[in-house]
Amino acid sequence: MSRNFCVLGALFFFLFLPVGHSNAQENQPAFVEVGENDSPFLLERKLTLPFFTSKASAVVSIIENRIERTTTALTDLVTTFEAIRSRQEVVGESLENVVGLLLERIEEAEKIMVDRAEKLKNIAEVDKERLQGDKKKYENIEKIMELANSEDWVCPVANTVKFYDSWNEKRPRGIHRGVDLVGFHGADLYAPVDGEVTFFWDSVGGKSFRIIAENGDYYFGTHLYRYGKKSGKVSAGDVIGQLGAGGNATGPHLHFEFHPGPVGKGNGVNPYQIVNRRCTNRIPMEMPLNHTEDEEREKHSFSYGNFEWD
Repeated sequence: MSRNFCVLGALFFFLFLPVGHSNAQENQPAFVEVGENDSPFLLERKLTLPFFTSKASAVVSIIENRIERTTTALTDLVTTFEAIRSRQEVVGESLENVVGLLLERIEEAEKIMVDRAEKLKNIAEVDKERLQGDKKKYENIEKIMELANSEDWVCPVANTVKFYDSWNEKRPRGIHRGVDLVGFHGADLYAPVDGEVTFFWDSVGGKSFRIIAENGDYYFGTHLYRYGKKSGKVSAGDVIGQLGAGGNATGPHLHFEFHPGPVGKGNGVNPYQIVNRRCTNRIPMEMPLNHTEDEEREKHSFSYGNFEWD
């Protein structure tokens, strides 16, 4: 609109210009440049009103064309913005759907966890004890296999020994819960592992010892002839006593027990698998200890024993 007023003002200025202007200018037509630099046009000034009216109509037509083109461009821009906004709304809805789906999955997972927790709570005490017992059983088997294959574990009886798998064997005083290592009277007894040794008197076996390893493993031996040192720290292979037949023993042997840690005492397992691998100077039970015929010893195959844990 301001541009229209400028054009009309210019026209009226030339229309009422005094006639008494210089003769040189009256005799020559005057030209006025109207419009933008990119689309100029020349307006020849005449002294007749129809001429200026026709020129004004042309200017208005040009302005209207420019307004129409600008309006079209603005309309296209608005359309573009509307399309962008529509796409943003679509993307926003898609994100909301994804978030909602994730929340549903999380809620389902939480429900599953709660259901499992409730089921575990409802397990009978008997089943819990059975599961705990199975867990301890497998841990004990793993410990037996570890020690049976350990080069650091020392056979507790020196020189020639003989023994068999007597775990759970019925004896006059009850079920046997260890292995009896038969050897020469007075043979040295060794600490099988590093730990703390304690000597004491047992009402059944007489002179006895217990060793507690750093990992909680518990060892017990009885029927000693004499103690080899004072109670205290001990290393694997240290002499801790001599083999005897004390207590209710009928001959020189070491009653030997193993209770894996960290439970230790009270978690007794069959130690046969360990001594069967680590006590290599072994002869069959039917042979006398002073038997020296290696050929017959080689012909004998020893039992691997069995796993009895209860």
